[in-house]
Amino acid sequence: MVPVVVVNSSLNSLGVVRSLARGRMPVHLVASARKGPAGWSRFCRVEWVPSLDGRVLVDSLIALSRRIGQRPVLILTGDPEVATLSAFREEIAPFFRLSLPSKEMVRTLADKTLFQKYAEREGFPVPRAIVVCDPSDLPLLSSLKFPVVIKPGDKTLVLDGKVERVVRADTLESASAAAMRMLNRASRLVIQEWIDGRDTDIYFTLFTCDSHSHIAAMFSGRKLVCDPPAIGNTAVCAPAKDAAAELETMTRQFVARVEYQGIGSLEFKRDRANGRFVIVEPTVGRTDWQEEIATLCGVNIPLIAYWTELGQVSKEASNESAGTIWRSSVAHKVPAEVRVQGSHTYDGYFRLGDPLPGVYHYVIEAFAERLYRRARRTLGLSVHAKV
Repeated sequence: MVPVVVVNSSLNSLGVVRSLARGRMPVHLVASARKGPAGWSRFCRVEWVPSLDGRVLVDSLIALSRRIGQRPVLILTGDPEVATLSAFREEIAPFFRLSLPSKEMVRTLADKTLFQKYAEREGFPVPRAIVVCDPSDLPLLSSLKFPVVIKPGDKTLVLDGKVERVVRADTLESASAAAMRMLNRASRLVIQEWIDGRDTDIYFTLFTCDSHSHIAAMFSGRKLVCDPPAIGNTAVCAPAKDAAAELETMTRQFVARVEYQGIGSLEFKRDRANGRFVIVEPTVGRTDWQEEIATLCGVNIPLIAYWTELGQVSKEASNESAGTIWRSSVAHKVPAEVRVQGSHTYDGYFRLGDPLPGVYHYVIEAFAERLYRRARRTLGLSVHAKV
């Protein structure tokens, strides 16, 4: 069978590797460090590279393809890899099967400020917002209704730890101060009106498309817990069967308009004031953090994307269960009000059939974290920084 190469070793990548394992093809995981749970999975072979960014990543992938001796399917799980391989797509194409939207569309969807302008121009439902590129733009804040959320346009700055992912501000003064602070590290900000709602009002639709923008698979889910609350990553999620029809109609319109190709997703939030869904942000060119919830419900998007790249129709069948719940780790509790009789919660890290990623995360990483915190306390330093 044609091999598949997954880039990165995050929890996102672990869900992808486990999903692809059902296809029984060789799975190669490209990683630059031993830190990361996916590399511990029994379902993949780890290929070490010096970097997951820039020219080094491109050269490393080409060398891997030559060693494999075939043209593998390539699945990305992180934004920096998407940016790199979109820019070098012509060079990588003879060695890998990878579908992406156009270069310009990847850039537009990946940048929050560019997407805000594009969505407004095309009539997509998004929160009211302003784009700030300079302190002279801050007077525009008075045109918004508070509270607001402030986000850097370039998500890679967040991944590099240079700026906060998102900041909520309840007043004009606090918003101005937060924006000025973020502008010291980020050249462009989007400041959106806050959409009233809880974690459980945040939804998502995961999908994969062929080269003609036909959707090969789609799944809608609902966040139950975010970390941190309201503005953070998915900690607990479940299927969103009741809202799927509306979300998927909006997603089909989006896919058709942008002429989407490959794997992607949309995140939505339901406004409690009027019940209307708005698009919070897209994910372009890669799988999403909570991608495995779809597989657990019978919609194996990574595997369907694999078969689609090979020009074949997947035989994957949906067996969606309202009682299926995915959580990123045991640190997060499933809200009692969303549990249903016969429900089953799957841990992101630990599975009986693939235990080592869980052992690594809950034992090795946890032990290292405790040692790190103890050392910083001994030195009289803050313990809030991550290992």
